[in-house]
Amino acid sequence: MVNEEILFELAPNAQAEAVLRRYRATQIASRRFGLAGMTIIRARLEGGRSARSVLAQMAGDPRVASAQPNYLYALQQDEPKGGVQPAGTDVAPVLPASKPDDAEKLIVIPDLPPIPPLVSMAPKRELQPQYVVEKLHLDDLHKIARGTAIRVAVIDSGADTSHPELQGVLAGSFDALGGEGQPDAHGTAMAAAILAQAQLQGVAPGARLLAARAFSGAAAAGPANGTTFHILAALDWAAGEGARVLNLSFAGPQDRLLSRSLAGAKTKGMVAVAAAGNGGAKAAPLYPAADPNVIAVTATDADDKPFSGANRGDYIAVAAPGVDVLAAEPQGRYAFSSGTSIAAAHVSGLVALLLEKRPELGLDDVRRLLSESAVDLGGRGKDPVFGAGRVDGQAALSRVLPVSTARP
Repeated sequence: MVNEEILFELAPNAQAEAVLRRYRATQIASRRFGLAGMTIIRARLEGGRSARSVLAQMAGDPRVASAQPNYLYALQQDEPKGGVQPAGTDVAPVLPASKPDDAEKLIVIPDLPPIPPLVSMAPKRELQPQYVVEKLHLDDLHKIARGTAIRVAVIDSGADTSHPELQGVLAGSFDALGGEGQPDAHGTAMAAAILAQAQLQGVAPGARLLAARAFSGAAAAGPANGTTFHILAALDWAAGEGARVLNLSFAGPQDRLLSRSLAGAKTKGMVAVAAAGNGGAKAAPLYPAADPNVIAVTATDADDKPFSGANRGDYIAVAAPGVDVLAAEPQGRYAFSSGTSIAAAHVSGLVALLLEKRPELGLDDVRRLLSESAVDLGGRGKDPVFGAGRVDGQAALSRVLPVSTARP
């Protein structure tokens, strides 16, 4: 949680000034969150007081309807180093992972200049083999659906939309943090996995990007962090902008406010997709992936083997390619990425394809379609490693389309 910060909702007719004075707190912000259906006050405690002790006192205060910490979520990514080498961790887990190798890895291709778009499909394979294209049957899928006009919100660390892979895809951007900040590599990679259309091949290149920056911090200064308050603001913005898909490639603790917002998002017809987390096989469930109102995604490699650093559990819905994936980085660069974050982004793209053809589908419908059409891996049926199995976009689309158009 954020040290010395609390979030609380006033009871009817209660006065914020009196509550703040009683608990020696200073209001930072007050905001109405439509998805959660609550007005939340964010406050800083004075004198180094413990948030937990103050929250315990608030539990018995009739003027306070609810109160909780301002929880912290993390995108884990180290600064790229020279040479082709592991550059530390990238994405979803709450720190620390159970051991360094369990965290998401990023292998950087150094000093790769921007590459002009290629005309034919063949050179894409020459840039780097993209097994994701074959695993998800993207060439065939894109003859049927491209996610056209579906708005996908990437709640992350911002995206470099000047990158060749993302030019022309932006429908809107939002900075929940305010102030200055540069897009982090993580958000750029997630957006490109969904929408890339130059050297790479995004899963839903016809979709529209809603880029929300809710995470701060450059890789050089440590992991990019986001808080409950900022994530809720980004979700509300996305809802107002007409998002149908929410890509949540981050993880953290269970959070009542975030859960309420996700329930509200489901009610409004949005489909939330979250990274299962990179805490390792023995890690506790991470959120929002373990929330019932999201589709939790784990990662597999080119041989359909599980990513060794992925969380496991009954909440895992499906698996998707997420190991050694060539991803976009800011400033026209590219890097290899592994982990459940980019796997979730691939599923967000598939969701956009489904919604293009069947816009009336809701979260439960999409989860069922992806699960029933998945390629079963591991033990027979749903299991805590792969969920229902690796997603098969072609099979999922065939379930919602007439027979004559289901196969190209």
